[in-house]
Amino acid sequence: MRKIKLMFEFGHGPIWDSDPFTGKLMTGIEIVDSNSDLEMRNRKCMDLYDECYEFNSHGKGCYFNEKTLAKNKEKLLCILEQIKSRLEELNDNNFTIEDQAIDELNKVN
Repeated sequence: MRKIKLMFEFGHGPIWDSDPFTGKLMTGIEIVDSNSDLEMRNRKCMDLYDECYEFNSHGKGCYFNEKTLAKNKEKLLCILEQIKSRLEELNDNNFTIEDQAIDELNKVN
């Protein structure tokens, strides 16, 4: 059985894997990869999460701004719930979902 992992990383949406330049989903599961709604939500999450990265800021080449993440937390959680709901609708017992993204956000104050 295949697994879809939801996690955050700079330049990627939470659905792994996806193309960082186009946002195209590349899970290897056709019904997921061809879903434009999932691709759009994946891209929205990527944009919100990438806002947390600042370059040449705070005396560092790359700085992760926790305050920006806290500001974006509710939007990210809402979109992630929509992504999970859509994945569950599409799932015909061909894949499992490993959600690390919501766990990470729940730790943010």
